[in-house]
Amino acid sequence: MVRLAIRPITLAVICAAALAGCGGDDGGSGSPLDNALGYLPEDAPLVVSFETDPEGDQVKAIQKIAERFPFSDQVTQSLEDRLSRDDLDFETDIKPLLGNEFVVGAPDVRSLVDSGDEGADDDQFVAAIEARDKDKLEDLIKRDDTKETGEQGGAKLYEDSDGDTFAIDDGVLVVAGSRELLDAALKQHDGDDKLTAEVFDEATADLPEDALWRQSTDVEQLIAADPDTKPAREIEWVSALRTLGLTVSFEEDRAKVDFRMATDPEGLTAEDLPIAGGPESPDVIASSDEIGLGVREPAQILAFAESAGQAVDPSGFGDYSAGKQAIEARLGVSIDDDIFAQLEDDVSLSFGLDGTFGLRSSVRDPQAFIATLDKLGRALPDIAESSVGEPIGYARPKKGEDFYALATADGDSVVYGVVDGVFVLANDSERASRLAEDETEAVEGAEGSIAMSADAQQLVTQGVSRFGGGGLGGALGGSLFSEPLGAFTGSVAAEPDGLTGRFELTFD
Repeated sequence: MVRLAIRPITLAVICAAALAGCGGDDGGSGSPLDNALGYLPEDAPLVVSFETDPEGDQVKAIQKIAERFPFSDQVTQSLEDRLSRDDLDFETDIKPLLGNEFVVGAPDVRSLVDSGDEGADDDQFVAAIEARDKDKLEDLIKRDDTKETGEQGGAKLYEDSDGDTFAIDDGVLVVAGSRELLDAALKQHDGDDKLTAEVFDEATADLPEDALWRQSTDVEQLIAADPDTKPAREIEWVSALRTLGLTVSFEEDRAKVDFRMATDPEGLTAEDLPIAGGPESPDVIASSDEIGLGVREPAQILAFAESAGQAVDPSGFGDYSAGKQAIEARLGVSIDDDIFAQLEDDVSLSFGLDGTFGLRSSVRDPQAFIATLDKLGRALPDIAESSVGEPIGYARPKKGEDFYALATADGDSVVYGVVDGVFVLANDSERASRLAEDETEAVEGAEGSIAMSADAQQLVTQGVSRFGGGGLGGALGGSLFSEPLGAFTGSVAAEPDGLTGRFELTFD
């Protein structure tokens, strides 16, 4: 979204992105963060704050992570070469400017809602950073191909060789997508309804304070401004949405993304949540070469999806409901009671990059569930055929076997059945048999009814080899890049006052 108007400052931000860390101001009243935020209105719908202190704690963590990867020295050298081509030196020209937070935001909700429309202006942003060394900032501006064009409220206005304008306001660089936005931002800073660090911090409350990236999004405002969301606002949970706070932070051996989607809890019940509430976390299938996903109480997700579908698309939901009732009447089963209510609290799934998949869940009454699967066999082929648009073969398990099977003419198949009290579903019978015996394990640090885990090294190696070119070269390239990668885990928890989650990548 951000296209900074002047080349030296662009390079400063590039260096900040490569070397950034925490250790800036404390966000209090009158702080550099407060000052930079003040060029945006108090109700700005989207705001991002990016730490730029090269001497902060996080820069050390990022450097430790970078050292684990090959070619890190080449990346650093490339940045230095780029600066040299512009006759700049990081230590003497760029570093003195950094240390305070770089802020960028959308000044009004319409700029975000309309951004995807044809002919809409994508440069609806305002950005600001208070330089640590104000004199160095002035010197850097004078060295570039810019000219001073006037003043506004004490701020000096400049124009670069491309005709873009920016301002220096008492040591603060202010950039905007247009001259109109720049003028408005400078006036905003002198007003009483400007954004403050206190307001910005509310959206990221309870998230890591030591973060490279902090983001605040006014979800309520975005939803209200988009007429297409009117049906969705009939959903209790959607109408209760307020803000989204997101942070990206680093430690020496891990990178973390944390978020909190805040909701107004008044009137919300546990049944209104999109996923099951509470901190208890499901286990996942232990596999080194696949992504494991665990879901506690999947019936909650189904119930939310049905209520959402009824609100958003009543006609389509009516067709779905009628079809569901017709199947139940034809087969003499209840999809809710005889299928979903039969599954135990946790459902474990796994996915491979090669398209393989698997699902397993213990069932409450295995014999009754097998009887239900027998009844479903009378309708599943027709349902599957209408979905994929081609004939579907169906096979019941032979004597002594456990699995039902659906297959297309070109060999795509799904097998499913109950083995030792466990319902399994997979691409083939061999995989389904393994799923019934596979161990499941808890995800370290997971909280909430959704959890996931993967071996990032294995997945990246597979991905590079599979999609980046096969053969020995592709395998070696994937291995070299992925060797430092460890576990990739995540979880999401729900309560009436919001959704919270964390995704974490460790480095060996």
